Amino acid sequence: MITTNLLFCVNHHYNEDYCGAEHSHPCYEVVYYCEGEGEVTFSKRKYHFTKDTFMVCPPDVRHVERGSRGTEVLYIGFELYGDLVLPEGVFSEADYGIREYLEKIYYEMKHWSAYTERLIELFCTILAIRLVNHSEADEHAVINYNFNNIMGYISANYREDISVHKLAQIAGYSYDYFRKAFFKRFGVTVNEFILQKRIEKANELLESGNYLIKEIAAECGFSSVAQFCTKYRQATGLTPKQKQRRPTGTARDLERDKFSD
Repeated sequence: MITTNLLFCVNHHYNEDYCGAEHSHPCYEVVYYCEGEGEVTFSKRKYHFTKDTFMVCPPDVRHVERGSRGTEVLYIGFELYGDLVLPEGVFSEADYGIREYLEKIYYEMKHWSAYTERLIELFCTILAIRLVNHSEADEHAVINYNFNNIMGYISANYREDISVHKLAQIAGYSYDYFRKAFFKRFGVTVNEFILQKRIEKANELLESGNYLIKEIAAECGFSSVAQFCTKYRQATGLTPKQKQRRPTGTARDLERDKFSD
């Protein structure tokens, strides 16, 4: 479970060029630069900031900030509990979209009500999650989600004529990148993976003994019985008829399946 606890929220406008003293906080600090420009130094790195960028500084990390006249900042300090580790550095609002949550937190601080504490906790938590969700450090998790989504889509739609172009679009990748990334991840092409799903379902239906070969071909998304028989034999070394186990004593036993081999 992820929770947060806001320690401070400040909006400040600098009328002159400024240079702050080096300091640290026992919590995460997020400083949003509403106006102005300057630089901030921490973790042995110097970052340049401009309008609509923001700094994320980890707990107990000493940092110092210098800015130009007219700089306006909106900043918060909050404790973070759970498994999240926020990225550190200076980032663009266009990539993260956190300003609205900072403004909501500041508004609630100025308009206290019975639900202010709960709202502030929710806004801080959403802000922290957005920082992690859009950070480069979490890129691997995003890729995992994209491919898990594709796996779910194929599992639900393998009976249809699935376009690799459409799958690439769903994943948010170019056609060429998607094909290469898919093969690298799963060791088979997209079409081979779809075929595996169809063969798995065909095996299930064949072993049940309750379906004709032509019914199984249609149910598993093959364009024809001939295609099914060919693909099945290539994949398993058996014909569908050889795999099939029909129950005895039913009307199905008496029906000749001319599409079997």
